[in-house]
Amino acid sequence: MTSTSPHLLMVVGGSPHAHAFGPVGEALADIGRDQGCKVTLVDHPEKAVESLGSPSASDRPDLLVVHGLWWRMEGEAYDRWRPDHGYMTTEGWRNAVSGYVSAGGPLLALHAAPICFDDWPEWGDIVGGAWQWGTSSHPPLGPVSAAVLPGHPVVDGLPTELTLDDEIYGDLAVADDVEVFLQARRHPDDDVQPIGWVHRFGRGDVVYDGLGHDARSIRDPDHRRLISQAMAWLLT
Repeated sequence: MTSTSPHLLMVVGGSPHAHAFGPVGEALADIGRDQGCKVTLVDHPEKAVESLGSPSASDRPDLLVVHGLWWRMEGEAYDRWRPDHGYMTTEGWRNAVSGYVSAGGPLLALHAAPICFDDWPEWGDIVGGAWQWGTSSHPPLGPVSAAVLPGHPVVDGLPTELTLDDEIYGDLAVADDVEVFLQARRHPDDDVQPIGWVHRFGRGDVVYDGLGHDARSIRDPDHRRLISQAMAWLLT
């Protein structure tokens, strides 16, 4: 970590139709503060552009955290929500994030991050995986058993299995070069799905944690430890 308190920029929010992002953001911010970090929590990507794109090293965050649902919301199922919450990426956001991570800025992406920014294919390249409309899916919120694959500092000391209530995203388009540390099945007869991995984009390290549907999941002791260790590793 840097000699001064690391600065975490957390972008948490989006359509409220499926997630309570307010409590999620506070739960994530608590983990950062418990590590002695300065936390800036914003609820929209555009509120992060200036900080990410700042030419001054002192103004740029030491870690970017993204947990949200910002996408075009196409299809009749989202007609109610699209006018207020449908989102298309701006050039400012694309340039800020791509420039930040490719230059060495670390990123922690959680849960629905692969769904986000679906008009910007490079986002999937950054995260290491993307939602495939018509192919990817997840079951309703419910009991989950996720297998921990040892060997990376993000999961050091964790039990071999995380058991909590959450959602498993499956059939994502996952890059070949990710290092998977967490996997699970959506249902008993499903293929094993990678739901947590380490990835690299340019000079930047990326951790994706597919769990974290709600604040309860984030505050689960074992999951909280995983997130805390992911933050610590990315800040190293």
